[in-house]
Amino acid sequence: MALGTNHSYSTPDNVEPQPRPTAVIDDDAIAVLDKAARSPRLDNDILSSAPARDIRSSANELIEMLEHVDLQKMLRKQGLLGRFTGSAVEARLEFELASHRVTDLFRQLSRAAQIGQRIRGILDKTRLELIDEQARLGGVISDARLLVSQESGSDPALVARFERRLANIMAIETANTLTIQQIKLSASVLASLLDRFTDIETLLLPLWQRNALAIIHGEAKPRSSAVTAFLDAHSNLIGFLKKVGQQ
Repeated sequence: MALGTNHSYSTPDNVEPQPRPTAVIDDDAIAVLDKAARSPRLDNDILSSAPARDIRSSANELIEMLEHVDLQKMLRKQGLLGRFTGSAVEARLEFELASHRVTDLFRQLSRAAQIGQRIRGILDKTRLELIDEQARLGGVISDARLLVSQESGSDPALVARFERRLANIMAIETANTLTIQQIKLSASVLASLLDRFTDIETLLLPLWQRNALAIIHGEAKPRSSAVTAFLDAHSNLIGFLKKVGQQ
């Protein structure tokens, strides 16, 4: 941005140097500064959503549901008495319904992760845009300061307006610096959450579902391999989700 700064040129020895023109702050200089101060608007999506919070919240809901899945209760009712009273069927049905509820809650977590993936892309794009904006504002501030230092004979009221505009631009530059740092941190946290979600989506939940299916459609016995496999998968899934919920 050029703001009416003076320029000095070398002159031949036989030519008398001309006095430098006086720098003046006028309405045109203020208009140029106002135009230079206009920054691109931030994407509304990153202002109105908190994907990391939503992912954590969904993970914690899923944990709460998983902790209510009581395989041992179902196993205790699979004896002759349970079959006679019908409590065995009831317990198996409760286990099956809880398994369906786990799947429903995972879909909610998956939606939060999808939004998080999109917001992560917006955060990266915004951070790069702000870095470019900082370089531009740095040039604007430098030129404006030079004009203030060289001005002479300008209307004091116009100088005051110009300096006020300059102070606003400097405040924006400072805010941008803090915003870039926060965006970098938020993107890093979000990337870590999404990475953990991928582990859950591709391995831990499918393993849990397959073992739950074996329990629902098989003859589950307390020390059977199906029960052991389910309990291991169940514990691993809860443990990993807790890392997401607490991150």
